[in-house]
Amino acid sequence: MPRRRRRGRRRGPRNNSIRVTTTRSSGSNKTTSYRTGGISITGMSPTGRVVADPNFTIRANVMDYGGGLSRAGIRLYLDGSEKSRFHYDPSSGRLGYFVGRSLRPGRHEVRIEAQSSAPDKPVSSSGSASRRWTFTVVGR
Repeated sequence: MPRRRRRGRRRGPRNNSIRVTTTRSSGSNKTTSYRTGGISITGMSPTGRVVADPNFTIRANVMDYGGGLSRAGIRLYLDGSEKSRFHYDPSSGRLGYFVGRSLRPGRHEVRIEAQSSAPDKPVSSSGSASRRWTFTVVGR
């Protein structure tokens, strides 16, 4: 019998915490927490069908649970062209790109790539993530 695929289920990196406990011979213990799978890209907008607007802004939440991500580690592409004038707040994870013009009607693609590294922080881990989504601009 063939396997059935479940709809709406995504596979990808998961944010996991690992708790490590070491016990000394005297009975005291020391607990250290490490987080792996550090970067997540969520809350992407716009999606679906949107009306052409001269104040068009692309948004996403880019969180690094390892703490090593900076603006320099993020690449934003709109229709295959890299955009460098975007805002990123590492503490909240908010990313925003003000397009500054109405996009032509039709389908558009956004891609975000994030790469972090924190080799000298014991609680941090390096990681990377990439998300791509599309939206369609329609006339007014």
